[in-house]
Amino acid sequence: MDWQTLFALVAENCNKEVPIEVSNELCYVYRTKKKGFPFSKTITACQKTAFARNELPEIMDFLNKHGYCAKIMQQA
Repeated sequence: MDWQTLFALVAENCNKEVPIEVSNELCYVYRTKKKGFPFSKTITACQKTAFARNELPEIMDFLNKHGYCAKIMQQA
Protein backbone atom coordinates (compact mmCIF):
# COMPACT_ATOMS: atom_id res chain seq x y z
CA MET A 1 0.00 0.00 0.00
CA ASP A 2 1.33 3.41 -0.97
CA TRP A 3 0.27 5.50 2.03
CA GLN A 4 1.71 8.72 0.62
CA THR A 5 -0.44 8.40 -2.50
CA LEU A 6 -3.55 7.71 -0.42
CA PHE A 7 -2.88 10.62 1.94
CA ALA A 8 -2.18 13.00 -0.97
CA LEU A 9 -5.45 11.91 -2.55
CA VAL A 10 -7.68 12.57 0.48
CA ALA A 11 -5.74 15.27 2.36
CA GLU A 12 -8.08 18.10 1.33
CA ASN A 13 -11.37 16.20 1.06
CA CYS A 14 -14.48 18.15 2.03
CA ASN A 15 -15.36 17.67 5.70
CA LYS A 16 -12.78 14.85 5.93
CA GLU A 17 -15.28 12.53 4.21
CA VAL A 18 -13.84 9.97 1.80
CA PRO A 19 -16.23 8.34 -0.66
CA ILE A 20 -15.12 4.79 -1.51
CA GLU A 21 -16.83 2.86 -4.30
CA VAL A 22 -16.47 -0.92 -4.09
CA SER A 23 -16.52 -2.94 -7.31
CA ASN A 24 -15.59 -6.53 -8.20
CA GLU A 25 -11.84 -6.63 -7.58
CA LEU A 26 -11.25 -2.91 -7.07
CA CYS A 27 -12.20 -0.12 -4.73
CA TYR A 28 -12.11 3.49 -5.87
CA VAL A 29 -11.09 6.17 -3.39
CA TYR A 30 -12.34 9.66 -4.26
CA ARG A 31 -10.83 13.10 -3.79
CA THR A 32 -13.57 15.72 -3.46
CA LYS A 33 -13.18 19.47 -3.74
CA LYS A 34 -15.42 22.46 -3.42
CA LYS A 35 -14.83 25.47 -5.59
CA GLY A 36 -15.93 29.06 -5.26
CA PHE A 37 -17.32 30.51 -2.07
CA PRO A 38 -15.69 28.77 0.92
CA PHE A 39 -19.00 27.90 2.55
CA SER A 40 -20.43 26.26 -0.56
CA LYS A 41 -21.94 22.83 0.08
CA THR A 42 -21.64 21.75 -3.54
CA ILE A 43 -18.84 19.40 -4.51
CA THR A 44 -17.63 20.52 -7.89
CA ALA A 45 -14.62 18.32 -8.57
CA CYS A 46 -13.95 14.63 -8.06
CA GLN A 47 -10.98 12.43 -8.81
CA LYS A 48 -10.84 8.73 -8.14
CA THR A 49 -7.93 6.33 -7.76
CA ALA A 50 -8.24 2.55 -7.93
CA PHE A 51 -6.86 0.25 -5.25
CA ALA A 52 -7.17 -3.51 -4.91
CA ARG A 53 -10.33 -4.51 -3.05
CA ASN A 54 -8.34 -6.66 -0.62
CA GLU A 55 -6.60 -3.46 0.58
CA LEU A 56 -9.91 -1.96 1.76
CA PRO A 57 -9.46 -2.95 5.44
CA GLU A 58 -6.02 -1.29 5.50
CA ILE A 59 -7.41 1.81 3.78
CA MET A 60 -10.25 2.02 6.34
CA ASP A 61 -7.79 1.67 9.26
CA PHE A 62 -5.57 4.40 7.79
CA LEU A 63 -8.49 6.79 7.27
CA ASN A 64 -9.88 6.18 10.77
CA LYS A 65 -6.46 6.68 12.33
CA HIS A 66 -6.13 10.07 10.60
CA GLY A 67 -9.63 11.34 11.44
CA TYR A 68 -11.36 10.71 8.11
CA CYS A 69 -14.85 9.30 7.69
CA ALA A 70 -15.22 6.73 4.88
CA LYS A 71 -18.50 6.54 2.96
CA ILE A 72 -18.69 3.10 1.34
CA MET A 73 -20.80 2.72 -1.80
CA GLN A 74 -21.42 -0.44 -3.82
CA GLN A 75 -21.13 -0.13 -7.58
CA ALA A 76 -24.47 -0.86 -9.24
